[in-house]
Amino acid sequence: MWARSYTVRAMLAVGFLLLYYTATLGVAVVLLVLPFRVDTTHRFHALFAALCLAGAGAILWSLLPQRERFVPSGPRLTEDEHPRLFAALKDVARRMEVELPSEVFLVEDVNAYVSQVGGFLGFGGRRILCIGLGLLAVDNLSQFRAAVAHELGHFKGGETKLASLIYSTRSSMSRALVFLGEDDRMPLRKPFTWVPKLFLRITQAISRQQELVADEWSIRIAGKRAHISGLRREALHAVAYRRFLEHEVYPLVDKDVVPDNLFEGFRRYLVSSAWAEAQHELVGAVPEREAGSYDSHPSIEERIAFAEQMEVPEQPLDETPAYTLLSDAEALERRFTAELWPNAVEFIPWVEAGARWSKLWNETASRVQARVPEFSWVRVPSLLKDTAAQESFAEAVDPRLVGYRASDRAERVHEVVSHAVSAYLASILAQHGMTWTTSPGESLKLEWNGERVDPTALVEQWLAGTRGPAEELERLRTRLGVAEDAAWSVPEEARAKALAPLAPVTVLRIGDAVTVRAPLSRMGLPHCCALCGGALAHHVETRFHVGGMMRDDGDVTIQVPTCEAHARQSHKAFKVRRYEEDSGFITLEVPGLAYAELIQRSNA
Repeated sequence: MWARSYTVRAMLAVGFLLLYYTATLGVAVVLLVLPFRVDTTHRFHALFAALCLAGAGAILWSLLPQRERFVPSGPRLTEDEHPRLFAALKDVARRMEVELPSEVFLVEDVNAYVSQVGGFLGFGGRRILCIGLGLLAVDNLSQFRAAVAHELGHFKGGETKLASLIYSTRSSMSRALVFLGEDDRMPLRKPFTWVPKLFLRITQAISRQQELVADEWSIRIAGKRAHISGLRREALHAVAYRRFLEHEVYPLVDKDVVPDNLFEGFRRYLVSSAWAEAQHELVGAVPEREAGSYDSHPSIEERIAFAEQMEVPEQPLDETPAYTLLSDAEALERRFTAELWPNAVEFIPWVEAGARWSKLWNETASRVQARVPEFSWVRVPSLLKDTAAQESFAEAVDPRLVGYRASDRAERVHEVVSHAVSAYLASILAQHGMTWTTSPGESLKLEWNGERVDPTALVEQWLAGTRGPAEELERLRTRLGVAEDAAWSVPEEARAKALAPLAPVTVLRIGDAVTVRAPLSRMGLPHCCALCGGALAHHVETRFHVGGMMRDDGDVTIQVPTCEAHARQSHKAFKVRRYEEDSGFITLEVPGLAYAELIQRSNA
């Protein structure tokens, strides 16, 4: 195994560190001496001397180690409060003959990690262990023991001291680059650019090897099955947690509402139909790439292959949920949820989430009615049968589809129509007595006299050409007394919000030039080639100079949409006439009036 010895790994890192500090000090000394050497043969230039001295001072300052203040990202756990958890931790530490960290903290993620905080360049300080509440929510006891053994394995090999030393050196390199500015053309900046890259390649290779050494402890303590299943489970559920937050929590947070127990919702999400469907898309969809030169961890498959070749006695799996190690887990989860969202206006139980989600659907119904005023219940059947009508309906409801010429346009139109019609019909039904209900990872449903209806599923089936959903919705309309031409009632405030432009765009024509003025952060460019209006193939990050010949206002970066043929000509798409830093408005000269009007319509 390459560089398995801690001594060899430490020598590699420390040797490069010494090389970096020696070379950097040498550059600083040259800068300090240079003005005086120049003065012996040429007229002394005060500006040149000042620049050299400032550069030397900046480099010397960057070399000074900065003491990082440790700020816990979650509550500290104590043995008095959680004796079962600490008994499990101590058992793993005892079997590994390693000292348990002095402090254990709770963090949010599906993860666990160790660190050495405080001290100086990796010396002194104290050891800490951080355990993710998300990890406890998904692991069983055997998998949790495997994760803990892996983390304590880093202490066993002394890697945390080495990690602190490496981190301190990387910080010094970053500070040097900041002091030297962002212009890569500066000769002095070049060595400070490639040296950190080389150091990162070396230290990340060391880090990947350290992970495999720590994996050995995980396998010996908890067994191969627990280790491998834990790796797969934790990697997959880290993705699940991000999706859970994105789809189930953040939309409610935007309305100043947070579910009172994030982790209860996460466990429910893991057994939902949404996550079951997502797993089919994720598993095997994209083969996992091998770890790159700048990755700190080997790939999951590399770690599993490493584990498979180890000869260790197999151990039975303890399927008990890991969160049972916590005392009064539910109270702790609620308390931690409140700490994670300190600015939440209101905390609600998950059973009330349906009613809060309904407000978002009501907003969609208001948007439909305000932007398509003639729309009503009776017009739904003709819309769902007519592809051309769906195109114009989708563009009215979501103007970002105006000029959308990417390969997934049909899919995007379908999504907008499906959600808009589902929200519209459901909002009207709820007005007539049906109640909203949902659960994490499940679609929003309506309930009446014990009967549940999934409006999204009915509309999707209707779009697919099935006759049953139309008959089901007609039956509900009749039973609830909904008028055949019923429309959604839009309050004036909601109407004004629905009709407000996504971004105000002003088009101005001066001679042959056409400009648009809009807020840069809110303006969306049409999803077609900015140069020819053709099918979108790329978004090319392009820097445009602001100011012109007589002044220099800096640069603005824009994601320019291009077709395949114009991907290398994105810099020709626009001229930046002006950028108003205070207001955030930008004035762009665009290829022509038709494209300017397209920008205006897509931001309507």
